Amino acid sequence: MPFGITGGPSEFGHTVGQRMHDLVTDGTCEMFVDDGGSAADSFEEGIAKLRRILERVRKEKLSLSPGKLQIFMTEAVFVGARIGPGGVSLDSSKLTAVVNWRIPEDASHLEGFLGLTAYFRDLVKGYAALEKPLHDLLRGVDIPSGTKKGAYQWIMKAYKLQPHWKDEHTATFVSLKARLVSEPVLTAPRFDGTHFILTTDACKDAFAGVLSQKIATTLPGGKEVTRLHPIGFTSKRTSSSEEKYKPFLLEFAALKYSFDKFSNIVYGYPVEVETDCQALRDILLSDKLSATHARWRDGVLAHNIVDVRHIPGKVNIADGISRQYEGTEKTPGDGSEWTVTPDWEETIGLVHDLYHVAESQDLTVLKERFKEEPLFLDVIDAIMGFSSSNTTVRDKKRAHHRKTQYMIEDGKLWFIGGSSGTRARAR
Repeated sequence: MPFGITGGPSEFGHTVGQRMHDLVTDGTCEMFVDDGGSAADSFEEGIAKLRRILERVRKEKLSLSPGKLQIFMTEAVFVGARIGPGGVSLDSSKLTAVVNWRIPEDASHLEGFLGLTAYFRDLVKGYAALEKPLHDLLRGVDIPSGTKKGAYQWIMKAYKLQPHWKDEHTATFVSLKARLVSEPVLTAPRFDGTHFILTTDACKDAFAGVLSQKIATTLPGGKEVTRLHPIGFTSKRTSSSEEKYKPFLLEFAALKYSFDKFSNIVYGYPVEVETDCQALRDILLSDKLSATHARWRDGVLAHNIVDVRHIPGKVNIADGISRQYEGTEKTPGDGSEWTVTPDWEETIGLVHDLYHVAESQDLTVLKERFKEEPLFLDVIDAIMGFSSSNTTVRDKKRAHHRKTQYMIEDGKLWFIGGSSGTRARAR
């Protein structure tokens, strides 16, 4: 798809409706946006459904990605949730931002962590008593009366916790993290039309996002109350290029990153966006964005956003998650090795896989024709999403750039770009 995910799900749904509608209606398989799954109560029933699905795929000349296929699973992740004999629970990969939270090194980092946990304190029985050991650590920071914001932040960062940190603080810290990523605080998403709330934050060190929903519960006395429950947390360190972004672009990138992470949950459902960046609304409405930022916007606006509201930074629940990395070294696996550009769809192969629905093409004749011209062979491989292990990273980038000027149709390689003309010419 030329614009990434923007038109992908609708094309996917259209193709499924045309080619496999009877398999969906009779319960052989379930489809949701870009996910497909099939469940059974017995091995024999499951094999029969799988055979029917694969036979239909072959008959309609569609293609499946073996790397994304999982079979004979007792539990599976589908539509952003883990489904199995125990019911529906949240996918654990959406919780790493909290699970991997390291022990705070100074009062500022501890304050950010307690700011997140305190936001959901009404969901934790005896929260005040539970968090008391950590709260008492903050009481030891000497803050002069009348201290301004900048000086306050400097004092908090300068107050190191190591001399005061004991085993009881570690136990409390781990216990609070466990409460955030388990019931009744954490809940599975509700697909009943209830709005999702996506809260994002960014600083030069990291991006962060929190997905939540207002869910009604009935108390033992019969009273019904509506409370905000978290559904998932996500974060990543900024790369060497991202950390140089201007503040409003950091917030924009964090919004795109968070939507990418939670897209399999929120796509097609109403989403309210919360941010502490006043300029973000103007960015989403601007018609003077660069090509890269316009693609970001297209990916964001492909979702059903019903409201974008500004909230003060001090009540932004994603703030503490993003600032946990301030002043810390980058480590492998923290997200700093990749960026939000190029778009995530391309980096994991979706552009030429799940969202590119087409009949397979025999390229033997075409590749034979250009066997003495490596430039065109690299372009053909780039268009089809193939990659040779012998190709250097530099050559891959060049081929990726050149492929935007070509297309393959009817067994021919067509040149569609360039400054000398606008009409397509066959090679």
